[in-house]
Amino acid sequence: MYEATENLADRAYRYIRQELQEGNLTPGTQLVNRKLAERIGVSVIPVREAIHRLVSEGLVEHVPGAGAFVRNPNREDLEELYVLRDALESCAAAEAARYITPHQLDDLDALMVEFHEIRELVQQRNEGYATAAQFHRWLDCEAVFHQIVIEASRNRLIAKVIREHSAVTLVFESQRNSSRLLTVELAERTCSDKEKLLAALRAGDGPLAREVMSAQIQRGCRDVLAFLRQQERRS
Repeated sequence: MYEATENLADRAYRYIRQELQEGNLTPGTQLVNRKLAERIGVSVIPVREAIHRLVSEGLVEHVPGAGAFVRNPNREDLEELYVLRDALESCAAAEAARYITPHQLDDLDALMVEFHEIRELVQQRNEGYATAAQFHRWLDCEAVFHQIVIEASRNRLIAKVIREHSAVTLVFESQRNSSRLLTVELAERTCSDKEKLLAALRAGDGPLAREVMSAQIQRGCRDVLAFLRQQERRS
């Protein structure tokens, strides 16, 4: 009985995470146990357990007397997450330069093809920025790229801290509804930065990999915060 409940909780968790990733559950949305249970095809108990897990990961917040809501990180939250990412992922990149496997390098190469394809699609648009579908695809590639580098570091403690604090996931998921953020200029610069990082990893140059990763994360922080300020002025 316990095992069955655990499996149903995992099922509920995966469903809600996917809804978050696809932008179907936007920041600020209330998570109603009964409605989610009906959609997933489980009882309320597994949904409650899944939401509790998402709260512990920082993707959902519990408001006393009101319920659970998809977390909407504010500027301070994002700045703190970027600082954490810079510290941990820069270190992971340096370690990855020592341990990355040919298979992982091939996976990163394949992702670079994806990045370049999306960049070209954005370049073809008169608006000068990505569609929602293009941006979601870009963020998915970003998340996988960073996860591969983290895994390649072979440092279980770094991976554990990043996972527990959702330092990668929360930053990317908070941007799902901001496709205007992905401009032609940003896409081109990101592709260039990632090519430099990939070259450093392939050459086994730890200090350079650390430097490139750090610069990329810090620049990403500045871009996102500048975009948020711009959006606030418009609203």
